[in-house]
Amino acid sequence: MDARVGERIVVKGRRVGEAAHTGEIIEVLGPSRFLVRWVDGRETVLVPGTDAAIERSTEPGAERSVEELSLTVNLRIREDHDRCRVEAAVETASGVFSGAGEARRNPRDPEVPLIGEELAVARALADLAEVLEEAARDAIARHETRDIHLVR
Repeated sequence: MDARVGERIVVKGRRVGEAAHTGEIIEVLGPSRFLVRWVDGRETVLVPGTDAAIERSTEPGAERSVEELSLTVNLRIREDHDRCRVEAAVETASGVFSGAGEARRNPRDPEVPLIGEELAVARALADLAEVLEEAARDAIARHETRDIHLVR
């Protein structure tokens, strides 16, 4: 079976009524041997049988290129007995973005620092996510003349 990176592969269900499995070829490992990322996020090596089909684009030259990028989120954690504050920052090609989160211990609660850290980190990452989404929204608006609506 001939396929390229970026093409979709569909494997029919093996039982009556079973849904087909769909994935994207992320690496060609050899003749009829592919690394596939399935729609549920799993990645497996697949040697397709007769129950598999490649979905090719009908447009000429519509081959998809796959780009992979890694970013590092830096977390700065400051904590005392009653409070934990976290600053999260990430640098992208567009600049440095940051968010912050805080957690405070109720005086009646026992001191368990890990809980405050986890909560403050979660809040900082959620704040960072909002900042990044707003930056994306602003970047899209600079290139569009119509109203935009981002869908999750």
